[in-house]
Amino acid sequence: MSGAMRRSHLVLTIAGCFGGGSLYGWSGYLPAVRTQFDVNNASASMVFSIALVGFTLGVLVGPVLLALVRPSSRLPVIAGPAAVSLLLAGLSPGFAGFAVAYGVCFGFTSGALYNFAVSQAAASGNPTLLVPVSVAAFGLGGAIFGPLHVWLTDAGWGLWSIAPALTCLGVVTAASLVCRTSGIAMDVSHRMAPAILRPDKSLAIFWVIFASGSCSGLIVLGFAAQFLARSPDGVQVAGLAIFLTALGNTLGRLSSALTTRHFGPDYATAGALTLSILTLAGLVFATSSAMVIGLLFLVALGYGQLAATTPLLVKSRVSEDAFSGAFGWVFTGWGIAGLVGPWAAGWLLDVTGTLQYALVICVVLSTLSLWLVLRLARMKNAEGIC
Repeated sequence: MSGAMRRSHLVLTIAGCFGGGSLYGWSGYLPAVRTQFDVNNASASMVFSIALVGFTLGVLVGPVLLALVRPSSRLPVIAGPAAVSLLLAGLSPGFAGFAVAYGVCFGFTSGALYNFAVSQAAASGNPTLLVPVSVAAFGLGGAIFGPLHVWLTDAGWGLWSIAPALTCLGVVTAASLVCRTSGIAMDVSHRMAPAILRPDKSLAIFWVIFASGSCSGLIVLGFAAQFLARSPDGVQVAGLAIFLTALGNTLGRLSSALTTRHFGPDYATAGALTLSILTLAGLVFATSSAMVIGLLFLVALGYGQLAATTPLLVKSRVSEDAFSGAFGWVFTGWGIAGLVGPWAAGWLLDVTGTLQYALVICVVLSTLSLWLVLRLARMKNAEGIC
């Protein structure tokens, strides 16, 4: 197999990850869903929560299913169903069907696609560059498709504001079918861990840190436009908020390599949580659109750093052969945060008419995560001294 073919396959895989990242543009899609199905914020937000749980399952189970498929067929096999899921979401006549198509099916397939892209990048000849690029591509998908949702919804497209993401995944599927060659994809191992991991106390703490710390980021990503719902500046400002929030998430993931190298995973995670706490508190009192957008960017930046440093935090405490099972277990905390966080924020928005109460809760949860991280760091230092 030529190097050019391998590079083409990696480019298509990263492009698929970019299309799957439209999941993070949900904030821009939410108004169209509410209008189309005449549902409140809590009900509409539950679709996003379901999608995040589906994403978690896709990350965990997707590799096992893909192991049953020839390596050269894995990209179209996962990108194709992702595109079909979005197509069915656009065609849904009722809210329940939409929740299944977008929340369950697209959530699961985008999670499996994300795992596949990162695995292929890790098995490439330049993982140091391509793994961050793959992770960033997913976040960039939210930065691009979120504002497109806003603008197309304002232009009357309704549920079909999903068309750009659908087109991206459709092109990736078609191109990967045309370019498919035996052995083109790296034959990455997708086997489950050889033994069921029994989480110890440290891993339980990691779970709480990831779940509590992720709530604020997922709520901000899911409701970026709603923080400006009363803004007189209109669609352009809402689109800018979604774009900068997704961009902050992407830059946070990329910058985590730098902070972890200089401070270690414990204190890099603590720094990310500190940034989240300060900016969340600022959002509670922010009044101008410019201030809100800037703070949303910083909250997302802190969340992106947390998401990228958590696997390094786990790796620093477990052996190499136990890492896959350990991180898989810890990652379920992200899924729980995705299930509870956006739904609870939507419910509070319906009841109170504001997201400030959700922000206060996020400050409390992030503070809990910060305390646990610092406690772990002290425990590690004490063990080192002994």
